[in-house]
Amino acid sequence: MIRVNIVDLKPGTVLAQPVRNHQGLLLLDAGAKITKKTIRIFKSWGVIEVSVEGELNESRTAAKTPVAEVQDTFKRDLEAKFSDVMDDPVMVEIFNVAIRQLMKDLPKIENE
Repeated sequence: MIRVNIVDLKPGTVLAQPVRNHQGLLLLDAGAKITKKTIRIFKSWGVIEVSVEGELNESRTAAKTPVAEVQDTFKRDLEAKFSDVMDDPVMVEIFNVAIRQLMKDLPKIENE
């Protein structure tokens, strides 16, 4: 089983675990094949990572890229800032939007 960032998810990949949104609603069950449509659905629900079938190969076990490190830092920082309000569904959605926006803007930041 491999944890894959949603931006790296490819159609045809098989889920190793069910994918749920932050309210616990099942979006797609384990064993399902990923399609372009399901990737769009995951993004719209704020899913950041999923577990897929397979094993890490040597190229994936290499050190994280600078972009991945920045993404992890953004996520940790936001989780710390939102930690007291994550029981509020509105705040969870604001958190998800903030993460999506930061990840979308990351290539712009990296090129500056």
